Amino acid sequence: MNPVAAVLIGVLLAAAPATSPSPSPSRAPSPPPSASARPRPARTLLGLSADLPSGASEAERTRAASEARNSGVSVFAVTVSWSECEPVPGQFRLDPILRTIRLLRQSGAAVHLDVPIVSVTQRDVPKDLVKVPFDDSRLSLRLGRFLDALEPALKDASTLSLGYGADTYFSDKPVELKAFRLLFVGAVDFLRQKVPHLRVGITTAAPTESPAPAVAAALHQESPVLFYLYAPFERENPYVHRPPDALDRDWRLLLAGAAGRPIAFPEVSYSSASENGSTPARQADFVRRLRRFVASADGSALLFARYATWRDEPGTPAAGQVEAGRKPGPAVGAAVGSPPAASIPARRAAFFAHRGLQTSRGDPKPAWLEWRRNMD
Repeated sequence: MNPVAAVLIGVLLAAAPATSPSPSPSRAPSPPPSASARPRPARTLLGLSADLPSGASEAERTRAASEARNSGVSVFAVTVSWSECEPVPGQFRLDPILRTIRLLRQSGAAVHLDVPIVSVTQRDVPKDLVKVPFDDSRLSLRLGRFLDALEPALKDASTLSLGYGADTYFSDKPVELKAFRLLFVGAVDFLRQKVPHLRVGITTAAPTESPAPAVAAALHQESPVLFYLYAPFERENPYVHRPPDALDRDWRLLLAGAAGRPIAFPEVSYSSASENGSTPARQADFVRRLRRFVASADGSALLFARYATWRDEPGTPAAGQVEAGRKPGPAVGAAVGSPPAASIPARRAAFFAHRGLQTSRGDPKPAWLEWRRNMD
């Protein structure tokens, strides 16, 4: 089992709720609920990606386990690579994955399973299927056998995504998109018979952020659940954040437009870097709004929201230090929060490097203090 999985298991086992005692047989029965009583709505679950580099020390992992355990996390995501799990046709390497997911589920947490057949720019299928069309029976039969082998994990999971950033992958591949949709519909039908409780979908960027909203809508057309990646950016300025209150407006609109289907956010993030038009205080405001929205949402409509990530990437420059030669900052008269004149690649790098709730060294940012302050 890899070290990250071991940490997650330790976190969840330590956080598992104690079993509630059964009522005493001699206790008088409770009166029936009044006609005005209403069932309590399901609770939206909260997740946090707390992966550490493979070289992290045991002390660092212990600290990660302790902090994540006490931060209110109630859902974990596990990614399963088809190509890695089936290195030879018909031969599966699944035992560590199955054990990990079983232990996570036994701890009382929910598990979101990601089997990204496509992931942003790549296909993740066994190497002998790389050139096989998605609607070819050879691929669909092999996918069925892989899902058969994965069945114990599917039974332990609550949700399953069969693509990550799929709108980006298919944005310029209309023929592949049509073929993949056929494959997906077949997989949904297959899994509905095999694991009826499992909610199956495809992860795309949220409509406000998608590079190809029409493609994302086509991918979600037959999805029982809508999975979204969310990081609010300006449409005309890639990797420049909109204000933190965009979350409240965007998520209310998404829930209203879901046509009765539940939605979930496997990945939510907001940078603290000036290159992204942000500050540590703005990131903390975003986290405050995220926690507040999750706490007040109906869990049958918004299943979960998972923030990525716990720490900034290691070995990255401090926020504001982009490529040499850029202009020193926003122009005179620019609006508060306007980003420096950084290139799109520099803004992209800054976003992925500085969206953590803590620095790469583990020092808390205001966003981490806000995350902890708003614990349920």
